[in-house]
Amino acid sequence: LAENPILGAGSRRFRTRRRNLSGLTVTSVSATEPESFPNFRSKVPSSEPSSEPSSEPSSEPSSQPSSEPSLNPSLSAIPTSEPSSEPSSEPSSQPSSEPSSEPSSEPSSEPSSEPSSEPSSEPSATPSCTPSSAPTESPSKPPGVNLFYPDWLNNGGEGCRNDGDEPDYMAVNPTDWLSSTMEACCKKFFGGYLFETCMGRYPPDHDDCNVMLYYPDWEGSNKGCINDGQEPYYMLSNGKYFFSNSLEDCCEKFYEWDFYGCTGTMPDLTNGEYYPDWLGSSSSTCLNDNKMPKYMLNNQVWYLSKTLKECCETHFFWDVNKCLGTTAVGSGKWYIKWSDSTCVQDCVGASPCGGIAESWDETFSDKNTCCKNKMW
Repeated sequence: LAENPILGAGSRRFRTRRRNLSGLTVTSVSATEPESFPNFRSKVPSSEPSSEPSSEPSSEPSSQPSSEPSLNPSLSAIPTSEPSSEPSSEPSSQPSSEPSSEPSSEPSSEPSSEPSSEPSSEPSATPSCTPSSAPTESPSKPPGVNLFYPDWLNNGGEGCRNDGDEPDYMAVNPTDWLSSTMEACCKKFFGGYLFETCMGRYPPDHDDCNVMLYYPDWEGSNKGCINDGQEPYYMLSNGKYFFSNSLEDCCEKFYEWDFYGCTGTMPDLTNGEYYPDWLGSSSSTCLNDNKMPKYMLNNQVWYLSKTLKECCETHFFWDVNKCLGTTAVGSGKWYIKWSDSTCVQDCVGASPCGGIAESWDETFSDKNTCCKNKMW
């Protein structure tokens, strides 16, 4: 055993002696083997990357990103804190679990495999390229109002409809053939034992049957719209104008000035609940019992007030104290009392008090000023 002069201390070489057949002794030297490899750290990076990645990442990131992305990106379990500035060149294989906060600026090139659970808030600007797979079960109802006519061609010819498909000869003679309610139509054309069959032919919630239409009650109480089927004949001649599918539509069209009285509804009182009681037992007071005339609800800003004082000052400014139910004490100032041709004090009691001044009386701080300005 000897030290290797090339490798230095810490290395060993071996001599081996063996005798051959001729009796000579041969000495051979085995390959040297270091006891351990020295731990050298290179200060210059290698010219080529290692064939396999390191088992653990470096403790600090590199100062600059690589010029090309890795062929096999890492699959991090946690996303980055901020999104990338530009989207990836190819879409991901699976969609994200939640939708983005804002819609994309342009629609996708291909439609989704399934429709959305709710319709969009606005219709699309252009129709779809292909129609739906199946048409609707019944055609759309013609717009506007349609009167009832005897349907002798469908369902055994024992019913009335208002789908707008009445024959032309009925349309040009509406007073003879058309009615404003299903009941009136059934009584007129399917009276007797067929009446109940006619009334039950199309249930009240059928798509093309409103059962009855509303018209303005001008020849009755004239307080709103009714749907009793007793409309004047002239209204049948122009049914699309005089009749409405709902009470609200009729009231809005013919009783807009008293819409809430016509519909019998009460809106939100946004301007307060006090109103002037001009028709009550006291004609100079304000109430808040929610019994105000319906016409006041159409102009709440003018008729309604948030406080009693505000209502009294607006609608009974000439007698605010009576409206408020308080006793007036006067301001103590002076005003001219024409009936006595003298200036009196704004107060109640003995002279010089002349009673409470009216709202239109001009007042002064003292009697001399009042006389100088009024008694000339």
